[in-house]
Amino acid sequence: MTAAVRALLALLVLACGGCTSLSALERDRAAAIAHQARSERVSACDAVAACDRASPLRELGERALAESAPGQPRHYALLLDYGQDALVSRLDLIRGARHSIDLQTYIFDEDDAGHLVLDELMAAVRRGVRVRVLVDQLSALRQVETLAALASSHVNFELRIYNPVLDRARITYPMYAWAAACCWRRLNQRMHSKLLVVDGLVAVTGGRNYQDDYYDWNPEYNFRDRDVLVSGPVVAEMAANFEAFWNARLSVPVERLTDVGRYLLRNGAPPLPEWPYADPGRVEAVSRAADDPDLVRERLADEAIPVGEVLFIADQPQKHRRDPEVAASAVHASPRLMGLIESAREEVLLQTPYLVLSDQAQDMFRRLRQREPRPRVVGSATGRAFLPLSLRRVEDHSER
Repeated sequence: MTAAVRALLALLVLACGGCTSLSALERDRAAAIAHQARSERVSACDAVAACDRASPLRELGERALAESAPGQPRHYALLLDYGQDALVSRLDLIRGARHSIDLQTYIFDEDDAGHLVLDELMAAVRRGVRVRVLVDQLSALRQVETLAALASSHVNFELRIYNPVLDRARITYPMYAWAAACCWRRLNQRMHSKLLVVDGLVAVTGGRNYQDDYYDWNPEYNFRDRDVLVSGPVVAEMAANFEAFWNARLSVPVERLTDVGRYLLRNGAPPLPEWPYADPGRVEAVSRAADDPDLVRERLADEAIPVGEVLFIADQPQKHRRDPEVAASAVHASPRLMGLIESAREEVLLQTPYLVLSDQAQDMFRRLRQREPRPRVVGSATGRAFLPLSLRRVEDHSER
């Protein structure tokens, strides 16, 4: 037996050692432990909205709906280019929430940014706001104990994991290798959607996850991302898209997964851990900024642009179904974006960290080049741009 074969066998043994699943009865017992431990305590409030404070960004949602009429929607849109603004906006909305918070993301890390948002979500929960969090398995919170604690924390808080390969919330590198070998198609079906919906009035979507790197808090390397905050009637469509992913068969309550369930069966429901911040000063500073309504109004809410109709483009979770017809009917983003690009008369501006053109997309750009008058196409990429040679004559303003 060669050394490579021995190493492969050892890897498979390590991976499979953690792959044993819980029985249906054990899952039910684990879920019962979490559910029974959930607190029902909420803050005492003498009047409606007494437990939350005014949110200038939430007020944009109320204003947009008040100004909308049948056939004449009113929206307010705010581009969030800077990490500080993006984080302050989220804190303002979470602190101002009165009824519900739905959060969907690919990455939710256990660093300062992640812990700060978790603290704010739990504060909202304790004043009676219903909070639902949906995270992709590959980038969920790091510690199984944290996941078990969140699952057991409060009746107003729910956490689901999207597409838990090997029936776990967290997988190790050996497990990842095993999953890649045994079930690559499912392993590769990830959820990269990022969405925050507050009270059905205001939503934030874009490129940012919940990790220091997305809010300019990494001292070595930060991502250059952008969000858009939208208020108005289109938020109902954004909330419906979250609901579709939340209820998808690939979205599993965290307490029913093998690793979290086994922790609950062995240790019971743990309390929420203390989350010491690596840099308490910056956390205090951004928290103080988000608690200043005049600052939030002047720097963010007053900068929102009043617009009419807004189109929200997103795929449905059924795109991961094996049935090709079902999958095709759930893919909305590609055809609608292509339709928008092909409708251009003068100019198309593209900005993306990844530009990987399918054959169909390449054909679309070739048709644009053949049109008279030909619209100007400008592409900006923050990473590698994968363009076929026949398209490299398109004006390229790529950042390297």
